[in-house]
Amino acid sequence: MINNNMFSSIFWMYFSYVLSFIIPLFCGITLLTIKGESSNKQAGIHPRSLLGVIFILTGFLFILNMTQNIQKFYTGELGLPAFDIAINLVLIPLYFFYFRKVTKPERLNRWKITRHLLPAIIVFILALFIFPLQEDTAQFKQTYTIANPIRMIFQYICLIVQMVMIIIYATCILRFKKQHIQELENNYSSTENIDLKWLDQAIPLAIVYAVIALAMSAIQSTWSDYLFHLTSIFFIFYLFIHALNEPYIYYTTTHPLHILETPVIPCEKISLEEIEAEIKPEPELSSVFPPLPEKYLKNLGEKREKMKDELICLFDQKEIYTNGNLTINDVANLLGTNRTYVSNVINNEFGFSFYQFVNKYRIQKATILLLEHPEMQIQEVATLSGFNSLSSFISSFKLNEGITPKQWKQRYATPL
Repeated sequence: MINNNMFSSIFWMYFSYVLSFIIPLFCGITLLTIKGESSNKQAGIHPRSLLGVIFILTGFLFILNMTQNIQKFYTGELGLPAFDIAINLVLIPLYFFYFRKVTKPERLNRWKITRHLLPAIIVFILALFIFPLQEDTAQFKQTYTIANPIRMIFQYICLIVQMVMIIIYATCILRFKKQHIQELENNYSSTENIDLKWLDQAIPLAIVYAVIALAMSAIQSTWSDYLFHLTSIFFIFYLFIHALNEPYIYYTTTHPLHILETPVIPCEKISLEEIEAEIKPEPELSSVFPPLPEKYLKNLGEKREKMKDELICLFDQKEIYTNGNLTINDVANLLGTNRTYVSNVINNEFGFSFYQFVNKYRIQKATILLLEHPEMQIQEVATLSGFNSLSSFISSFKLNEGITPKQWKQRYATPL
């Protein structure tokens, strides 16, 4: 008759091991077979496909880990103790590249990825020489710190390397997330569906997952394997759900959204050749270089003022901001220039990002509607002002006016 404790241990061992590779393989194959937005030549592979590849690699690594641990459980042989650490040193940079791909669209260089996997490769090769593959577990524990202290030192070094990688990658991901928000504000007038707010939970979760993996590598016990595998399952499933639903933004391409039912003709149109020939003047020039001609600086200032007037014309008279899907590329197309120049004018001449600039106009439009049509519902005011959702309208209104639209309406639009 099988002992109950023994049965429970075997059950949970197989349960955690099987799920730890079945779920990544299932999620990876699903992400790779889903038809969606195709990869871009400049940005490279789509993050969803990249995550699918990472899930499949995770599944195969867990199969190898399961094989070793089950053999160790039944035969009492040591196996390769550093293999768990090597797995973590592979998974940490792989998931880092996924977060990097989501927040910083660019082509992934193979050598760049391989370079991040070098610690895992080095640890695995050194472990083959330091740890015997066919050593008894009990004997290894007795001689681990006495007969061969280099093994203990080696494992501590591996854990330190793993900890340093977690810190470096976490810092990089947070920086990429901040840059992503800045890119959104410089290119889009509405960010509620593309702001990657889910990363506010995913990044801390990834850090916790990495720390648990680090702790479990140090403990090296049966229950620690269970916890690591179950944590992996939860983390993988969390990323899988969001990868299915979250959009992906290419910053390296244009966004040709035909957002206007009728074409808007700008007040005046500057030729693209004139715009490309312009150089942003520096506030101070080194004495090594001769000063720019005064006539050139005057013409440059005139062109900038002309662009500024055209931009104000589009927003004041044409009210293009009332379209909730307006992007800086749409404005650039209407002005006959590129988005970099438009962004430069908005940032330097008005002191706002594109997102802030558009929302200033939308909030102004909303206050006018609230004053002239007090009977109008808040949702209708939000839609007519260019907001895609009531929640984004309320948050933007409160940020600019200090109170909610309802409070503003009661204070200023309600007749005495």
